[in-house]
Amino acid sequence: MSHRGPRQGSRRGVRSLAAVFAATLLTGVLAACGAGAGDDGPAETITIGYQPGLGYATLLVIKEQKTLEKALPDTEIKWQELDSGGALRDAVIAGDVQVASMGASPFLVGVDAGVGWKTVAAMNQMNLQLMVKDPSIKSLKDLPKDAKIAMPAPDSIQSLPLRKAAGEQLGDPHALDKNIVGMGHPDGLQALVSGQIAGHLTAPPFVAQEAEAGAHPILKSYDLFGRTTFNAIYAKPDFLDANPDFTKAFYAALKESNTLLTDDPDKAAELLSAESEGELTAAEVKTQITDPDVTWSLTPTGFGEFADFMESVEMIKKSPATEDIYVDNEFNTDAS
Repeated sequence: MSHRGPRQGSRRGVRSLAAVFAATLLTGVLAACGAGAGDDGPAETITIGYQPGLGYATLLVIKEQKTLEKALPDTEIKWQELDSGGALRDAVIAGDVQVASMGASPFLVGVDAGVGWKTVAAMNQMNLQLMVKDPSIKSLKDLPKDAKIAMPAPDSIQSLPLRKAAGEQLGDPHALDKNIVGMGHPDGLQALVSGQIAGHLTAPPFVAQEAEAGAHPILKSYDLFGRTTFNAIYAKPDFLDANPDFTKAFYAALKESNTLLTDDPDKAAELLSAESEGELTAAEVKTQITDPDVTWSLTPTGFGEFADFMESVEMIKKSPATEDIYVDNEFNTDAS
């Protein structure tokens, strides 16, 4: 669908935002250069970063089963939960996290800024939805001018369907940029239910929990980008090369976890319920991980489309080449 280009004022705002992202990330990258100089050989401690939600189930199954700890008894495996891809990206730059998981958008911002990481594997496809409680709101046109829309960060993967829908419905992909409120998904859930915000662009399990509280979706990412990857896993190729035992064990763990999620959802649901410390029952988890809108796959899809869209709305300077996006491994042979 064709639409008008962004208004000049909004274009300048996003260009400034992109410049801030680039400058901040570049400063971090430069500061981190040399941080690991002279550290030859495998790492004694490896930190894996993830975010809240069932979008990280592939990693959470590995975490709950202690698969890596069992395979690598001489390596300390740490698990770090942070609220946004941007926070994880900063942790990678600082050297505090070696393997990070997030949506394509904050990853591609990092590629554009020279972080030097690549996609190891995808984890899933999920239908991101903008949930609202006000029954009178049926589309973006119905949102109040001062409506607050929660998502992890302005450059999170959730920002892409919002901007694409804004372009189609409002004639300007940046029309709602100032309405975005950076908020982790658990906080976004509570804020929406309590009426502090107008909308929350989120994924399982939060979509279902918000629907139970009376919310409804007014846009879905599948309608805008198709069935594309929600979350993937990223690392620097130099790290993977320097840690062959970890890389081999991690790849095997990913395949085992993905198979469990697809072939034995009952066992996967039990593990994920235990990992949530009772916040979700096994029955609730199973319903969500077997939803028709959810696909468990290690093959990335849609990264090229995301990158082209991000370039068109000036979130990044240039859509990267395929070889700059993916690690050369079995998971990325058919990546798109």
